[in-house]
Amino acid sequence: MRVEEPNAAAEYVHGNEDRELRRILLQAQVYAPLTEGVLRSAGLKPGMRVLDVGCGAGDVSFLAAELVGPSGEVVGVDREARFLARARQRAEARSLSHVRFVQSSLEALPVGAPFDAIVGRLVLMFQPDPVSFVRRMAEHLRPGGVMAMHELELSAMGLAHPKLPLFNRVWSWMLPTCERTGIKVHMGLELVSTLRRAGLVVDDGVVGGRLGVTPDAETTHALVETVRTLLPHMERLGVALAMEVDIDTLAARLTAELRASQGVLVPSLMVGVWGHRPGPV
Repeated sequence: MRVEEPNAAAEYVHGNEDRELRRILLQAQVYAPLTEGVLRSAGLKPGMRVLDVGCGAGDVSFLAAELVGPSGEVVGVDREARFLARARQRAEARSLSHVRFVQSSLEALPVGAPFDAIVGRLVLMFQPDPVSFVRRMAEHLRPGGVMAMHELELSAMGLAHPKLPLFNRVWSWMLPTCERTGIKVHMGLELVSTLRRAGLVVDDGVVGGRLGVTPDAETTHALVETVRTLLPHMERLGVALAMEVDIDTLAARLTAELRASQGVLVPSLMVGVWGHRPGPV
């Protein structure tokens, strides 16, 4: 997602090509159980109207749609037409008549009937001013309504046991690249303060990650595809050379490292936080 802010633009550094769409779908498959847990814990239930900000190809919208059921409604909003076209195709294939998608920036989205819940995954980390962004999100939320955000804590750099030298090297490329391209690498652990500063009451939160229990797990491939999309920025910033990363063999090398160590891998950690808009219900 790329969202324009007043006097600034938060560029979606991963780009918008077909390969990126495939990466997003793979990433969504990895994160789905974690995000579903956050939405359930936040209190999404049948009959709710939900706004999914930065919906991309619709994965979080579909998770919300399962929880609110056909008596509820989910509206996904994003600026990228290509992602929204895929989201609409997927909603039609699932016969989800209570899910619709709108092409708009959050700033341009008209404030109409307030929503019972607002959700977002991997949105705030790309915003120049996350607090202002959450404040604008809250304008679409009814008093007492819930907001649930799910973001990466990139500074944690994932977990591996036993130590995996190549995995550590991958993060030595990724973390400075993300920092220098303006991505908020502490966004996960800053969610609580961000929501509070935006005027919300924080209710609770969780930290979690997907465990890669086999060497060729989807978690490994999702990590490699993220490296692939960041590679041009790594080279431009002098963080790593393409020949050093050797992206076309990276998945096989990581897999071999995991197999040789008989280890396990949590490629990244995510933080989910939810709260509500104060005021009379």
